[in-house]
Amino acid sequence: MNEDQQIGNNLQLLRKKLGFTQEEIAEFLGITRVELSYYETGARTVPTTVMTPLANLYGVDEFDFYTENFEVSRVNLALAFRGESVRPSDLVQLAAFKKIVRNYLQMKSLLANESTGS
Repeated sequence: MNEDQQIGNNLQLLRKKLGFTQEEIAEFLGITRVELSYYETGARTVPTTVMTPLANLYGVDEFDFYTENFEVSRVNLALAFRGESVRPSDLVQLAAFKKIVRNYLQMKSLLANESTGS
């Protein structure tokens, strides 16, 4: 599996795990569903202009998209909010919120390690 296919596979796994459709994600990103499909199959390289908002929305680091055998179960389910009728503007706000929470959790972990001398 090449890198584009690996990233695409992880994007698709996360999208499905969180219950989003390709249409919803494409609209959130401002691209077509077909373009998103190309990214998820690895037929095209995913630009950072797509990766960054998806990492924020999915509650993961961009580096996670490159991981082989990515464990979707690792995704923090506390951040796995999903509503029945989500509008693209809701997804923008949700992604921003998840980014803040993820940054807070990383800082908290770093401070805890610092205080224990690890």
